[in-house]
Amino acid sequence: MEPRRLRPLALLVVAATLATGCGFAWNLWARGDLARDVKSLMARQGVVVSSVKCRMFGTLRAGACTFPLSAEETTRIVQGLRLRVLAPTENIREFRSGCSQTSPFDTGFVRAFRSGAFRPAEMRLRDGGGFDYVYLYQHPTSGTACLQTSYTQEGAVGTAASPITN
Repeated sequence: MEPRRLRPLALLVVAATLATGCGFAWNLWARGDLARDVKSLMARQGVVVSSVKCRMFGTLRAGACTFPLSAEETTRIVQGLRLRVLAPTENIREFRSGCSQTSPFDTGFVRAFRSGAFRPAEMRLRDGGGFDYVYLYQHPTSGTACLQTSYTQEGAVGTAASPITN
């Protein structure tokens, strides 16, 4: 095909991409990394998870993953990552389609935990990055879990003030 005939097609593709926004492309690209990092974090606690399905929240560094997880595995993860019980009245970072708004985790019949500190050492990843926080919801009846987290921004150092109350 002649280059000048391809130009309108290329412009159409660019326009369609801009019209749908970057969120779709970001979600496709980043959710694979999030799934890999969640699997790695769980494996360090001696828990091998499969069928991890993740979604990013818009173009943010935050996302959520769902996967099968037993009560015993949940306990091992909670202890290894030093999570604490998430009280029903606590302020949390809410995102549309976050764990607390996803079935079956949107019911009162879940075990809910959160990281106690902002940017804890337990949340560091092998590549040098890490997670700012983690919320872990486990639904005992279905044996599934939802983990919501946010990546630490590149270059961030230390434990700056948390955007969520600890």
